[in-house]
Amino acid sequence: MSAILTEILELSGLKNLNPVQEKAVKAGLLDGKNIVVASPTASGKTMIAEIAILNHFKKGGKCVYLAPLKALASEKYTEMKKKYAKLGLRIAMSTGDQDSADEWLGAYDVIILTNEKMDSAIRHNSSWIGKITLVVIDEIHTMGDMSRGPVIEVVLTIMKENTKAQIIALSATISNSSEISDWLKAKEVKSDYRSVILHKGVAYPGEEGFVINFPETKRNYALTGGSLEIAVADDTLEKGKQILIFYSSRRNTEAAASKFYKIMQKILKEPERKELQKAAKEILDVLSVSTKQCEKLAEAVKNGVAFHHAGLVSGQRAIIENLFREGKIKILTATPSLAFGVNLPAWRVLVRDVYRYSSGYMSEYIPNLEVQQYCGRAGRPQYDTEGEAIIVARSEADAERITDRYIYGEPEPIESKLAAESAMRVHTLSLIAMQHARSVDDIRKFFSKTFFGHQVQDAKKIKSAVEKILYQLEEWNFVQRAGSNKSYSDFKPAYAMTDDSEIITTPLGKRVAQLYIDPLSAVNIIRHLKSHDNFAYLIAISLCGEMPRVRVKKDEVEDLSDTLASANLEEAPDVWDVDYESYLAAVKSAVILQDWMDEKGEDFILNKYSIPPGELYGRTSNAEWLLYAGSEIAIILNRKPEANDWRKLQLRVKHGVREELLRLVEIRGIGRARARKLWKAGIRSRADIRSASDISLSKILGSKIGKSIKTEAELKKMR
Repeated sequence: MSAILTEILELSGLKNLNPVQEKAVKAGLLDGKNIVVASPTASGKTMIAEIAILNHFKKGGKCVYLAPLKALASEKYTEMKKKYAKLGLRIAMSTGDQDSADEWLGAYDVIILTNEKMDSAIRHNSSWIGKITLVVIDEIHTMGDMSRGPVIEVVLTIMKENTKAQIIALSATISNSSEISDWLKAKEVKSDYRSVILHKGVAYPGEEGFVINFPETKRNYALTGGSLEIAVADDTLEKGKQILIFYSSRRNTEAAASKFYKIMQKILKEPERKELQKAAKEILDVLSVSTKQCEKLAEAVKNGVAFHHAGLVSGQRAIIENLFREGKIKILTATPSLAFGVNLPAWRVLVRDVYRYSSGYMSEYIPNLEVQQYCGRAGRPQYDTEGEAIIVARSEADAERITDRYIYGEPEPIESKLAAESAMRVHTLSLIAMQHARSVDDIRKFFSKTFFGHQVQDAKKIKSAVEKILYQLEEWNFVQRAGSNKSYSDFKPAYAMTDDSEIITTPLGKRVAQLYIDPLSAVNIIRHLKSHDNFAYLIAISLCGEMPRVRVKKDEVEDLSDTLASANLEEAPDVWDVDYESYLAAVKSAVILQDWMDEKGEDFILNKYSIPPGELYGRTSNAEWLLYAGSEIAIILNRKPEANDWRKLQLRVKHGVREELLRLVEIRGIGRARARKLWKAGIRSRADIRSASDISLSKILGSKIGKSIKTEAELKKMR
């Protein structure tokens, strides 16, 4: 065994490589070969990446680790820092600002990024990209996801075609990993090995209680007592284990959690209760004013139970995850988002819902790959030699169908989503702006080298898709033929261009590409700039594809229609237009943002719109980015007054305040609640804080906070 392998194993507390890791080494992992690893969760894929990273580090290389989610990137960063910082490995993480080259990252040996952040760095021509010797792409099977997939595909295409970097792709078990390997010119490492034996079963109502059947081992048993979830959870607790239960919706996770309080009372000891009460208080303190959701979660935690979904803010999710890892939370109900995020295993997993409504009308089975992700959470490598994943069926007949589909069935093949028009727009403009493509033929050739091109193998189809997008981009004045100073309206349509016609971005097009938004969203923003109305601007960003859609309830239609009518917007459709319903959804989104900027609390928004704090944060973050993009677009168009209006709205959305508080919330340590207290006391600027006495600040904010804020205000003056 090589010295580097020995060193890695020692750091990880392992004696030997497992079968998957051995296969990867034999396939050329340490020799710079591209590798696609397709194996189950908990099969040691991350260690393969770490072996490659240390191998490149020893040779003076630079590594990039790409993750599909911020939470996953953060988890990998924490793990690697803990294990390898002692070797002198400099590790950095960046998942935020997408309008920055982040040149500071060039000083690090390992750079952990989300896929979108990597794409943004490429668009900004970050100098360190050319020094990358290894790219690790985690969860490459998300390439089949409509929202995340195209980014992964384009980033990998650019890296494999323009650098000599080794590519290590990590994937769950998928049926076409060989196809991905062919595309990446990689060695395929496929295995069913799992460090913890996974028993997959199906549960259904029987004549007496519930039947749990494990078809692969021909084992079954019966449980009784209450609902199926209660019976399975009670059985888990009796074995001294933890259980993770997946539900289809946030509402179901919250409703289900309270059902387990009674069975938890049998096992909780007094010391555990005290620790859980302390954790419950921490959950309530995460927000300045706790919501009903916070109170519901805190009550669950007191009882050794918790729910986990995207509606929780990150601080609350972190508390829950740590409590579960430490074994203090015994039962965790969760939405599917947990299966694709942080590593949070349990001895037993119960998949409660394998049905989903399609187009709102009919129920259908969810993808096999998704169910395997849930099941993969069963079995804790450091604690268990085996784990159980149980899928719930409605009847014995349904159990047979579920067994065929999810126990014996193959996961679906990954299919490219790059052909979606929005994805093609975003990436075509980016390619031209970065000068990765200088002609129609260059663009066509690039897309032929993507996974989309690899799968379709149809030059005419690719060319047709490219020409359609170029026509749009030229019409919107984002691209033009090199050497021309004519208006875009004087151009011939893009489809009439010759293959060698040189294409460049206009200044506007280049900025839109850097801003990382859909060119159609930029068009929508430009169209609304003339409105000179804040509410119209909020509607404009709410119409963009980057903003999460909201559902308009029947009893909201009349009020929203009145709001729209009173706004008197030129761009608004008439009630008979097919776009009217979607426009009303944008109006509702704008109203929510307006309430947030008017300093309505998280609890108010949760009660009125059923939008929990975590979802609200995601919504305001997207709105903040689009408002920033709008201000930058206005600057390029030489419309400074509008740029100022959009920038002001951006800051108001960021802090959730009325305009008069903007000068206060820019001071570190002052949020919306403290700013409003200071304002009411007549303290309305940094100068007012500097001149205020310690006693007066202490009365308003407390002694400790008052002193820290005054110090910060004085430091800003010195700067």
